[in-house]
Amino acid sequence: MNSTAPVFPPPAGETRSAPARRWIVPVCGLVLVAVLAAGVWAAGGFEEKPEQPTKKAGERLDLGLFEVTVRDVRIGLANTFGSDKKRFLIMRMRVLNKGKETKSLGTGGLTDGVVALTKAGKWVKPERIEGVAGGAGTGTAQPGLPVEASAMWEMGPADAPKKLTVGLREWKYEHGFTDTSFNWIVDQRSDEFAGRLTLAVGAS
Repeated sequence: MNSTAPVFPPPAGETRSAPARRWIVPVCGLVLVAVLAAGVWAAGGFEEKPEQPTKKAGERLDLGLFEVTVRDVRIGLANTFGSDKKRFLIMRMRVLNKGKETKSLGTGGLTDGVVALTKAGKWVKPERIEGVAGGAGTGTAQPGLPVEASAMWEMGPADAPKKLTVGLREWKYEHGFTDTSFNWIVDQRSDEFAGRLTLAVGAS
């Protein structure tokens, strides 16, 4: 064959359709990727949500202001403000105040960072936390002095859960919205915990 022979162009119809076919697949692919990316972004992105740190009884938990070691959970009777005793879920724990000031075990102190999960999926604080330090009952935690504390959630007469899930929130040394002085603060609305434990419930 003569190498100098002329090369005839393809028919007019093929000239117009070939480039179009070459672009259809890439364009469709780009559209699909864009749609998928928008859907993933709306769902929270590719990054996985960090899991809550799961802990076991006997582990030391650093909560910032407090160091807490949860011992166990049991069902027991305790006095109320009336004359009758009531049934409580009682979580026993060792508490160490790592700050420089005395802190309450009740509202405004340790209680604000301790919650338990109800059957309805709601986190609730204990009705009260009682403590023993140096062989005597106490409602406070002195700096550097360990306290054996009991967090108590009141139960109904027929309640008998086999397990209790508790969450311990982290305290942070910072200033609030209305003041400029630094203090130990815990976010009582947060569902993120420094430690989350699911404990078997024993009898008293």
